Amino acid sequence: MTAEPDVPSLTWTDLAALGWDWSGPFTLELDGEPLHADAILRHLPGRRMAVRARWRGETVFAKLFFAGHGEEARRESACQRALVDADVPTPAIRFEAGYSEGVVLISDWVAGRAGQTALRDEGLALADQLLDCLFRLYAAGQRQLDLHLDNFLYDGARFIVIDAGAVAPLPGGLRYQPAILDNLALFCAQAPLDLRDGLQEKVRVRLHQERIEDRGLAAMVRRRSDRRLQSAMRKWRRESSAVAVRREGGEQWLYQRSLPAAQQESLVAAMRTPDTLPLIKQGSRVSVYGSDAWVIKHYRQGGWKSRLRARFFRTHADISWVMGWTWALLGVPTPRPVMLRRCLNGSAVIAFPRVDGTALSVLMESQRERARRVSPSVECWLMRLGAAGFWHGDTKAQNVLIDDTDRPVFIDLDGAGFSARPGRRRRRAADDLKRFKRNWVQFQEHPPSR
Repeated sequence: MTAEPDVPSLTWTDLAALGWDWSGPFTLELDGEPLHADAILRHLPGRRMAVRARWRGETVFAKLFFAGHGEEARRESACQRALVDADVPTPAIRFEAGYSEGVVLISDWVAGRAGQTALRDEGLALADQLLDCLFRLYAAGQRQLDLHLDNFLYDGARFIVIDAGAVAPLPGGLRYQPAILDNLALFCAQAPLDLRDGLQEKVRVRLHQERIEDRGLAAMVRRRSDRRLQSAMRKWRRESSAVAVRREGGEQWLYQRSLPAAQQESLVAAMRTPDTLPLIKQGSRVSVYGSDAWVIKHYRQGGWKSRLRARFFRTHADISWVMGWTWALLGVPTPRPVMLRRCLNGSAVIAFPRVDGTALSVLMESQRERARRVSPSVECWLMRLGAAGFWHGDTKAQNVLIDDTDRPVFIDLDGAGFSARPGRRRRRAADDLKRFKRNWVQFQEHPPSR
């Protein structure tokens, strides 16, 4: 077999030299047999790459570990084989080989839904099967250290553990049960907010069945969640597999790495001259422009205060960028920003995908019953956010869009914030709810239109 037309045949050295932006298919020769990679699933430049590929006529999952990272490959292989030996559902290794330039692990390709999708599609009753999978891990003396729902696939009958590189032995003796409790706290902490409480209750029931004391679980979940979120909020400010960063003429540009090249080019042009787009809202310091695909906000704040805030990544645009990415990570319905242009004088331009929906303020004036029907969902999300340490900062009804399915979507996060301090997070969450409820007073004087 030979490489497909127009698909480059690359060497280990070529692959190790690729940067973040590489996304094309390629062929790699392994002992004279071609591995045809058609999709790059994860790429840490110079370290490792995970791909979906064709090999020996079948679709497989392959991990390529570049020179200097062979120990990671050996650890992952050992963990994966240990799971197979312990009858924990996990993809079987098809092929493993080491070369001077790197190590390859090829496993079965598993078709299925990510754990988060499966639970949303079929309900939290499915969580019992997921916990069965976790307790099989524990019975095998192992735990998953990167315990989020998308490291499990549901094939319609069972959950399957993937990413064995994050599997590690459980301690024994008196530390065994506390380690399980801590691992399950991590499991709950990494769940999206709309699933978290239900999963935590499922965990409590299972711990009781296993005769493991669940004392302190809620506090452990909160601590785990705080650490994870603080780390994520730092991550969105730097180069990563999700976010690209580049500098141009003293300006800093951050953008969603998965954004197609054609969209990147058109969006960059629009963000250089946002006032060439149709105006949505004109303000003294902030103007909003839009197209069929994007909403672009131009923050014109300048001066020494803005420059100082920009130095610490604390301008309104910076906050909107970080909170948009973090809330999306938590499963909160909000448009995640796709590009941020940070200028030397402290001004900024930020772009979001356009969301189809009607402002809740409009519904309060024109469709009062529908507004009453969707408002409890808004309040529920505000309470979830408050419990996780977040606040919106400006919960007027204009900042909540309602889509055709009556789902609320939060916009304008430039006043949002996070705190790990219990007192402050309670006060700010209460302020959000209080401000939201004032919307009814604000709009009750306006009779609904007929």
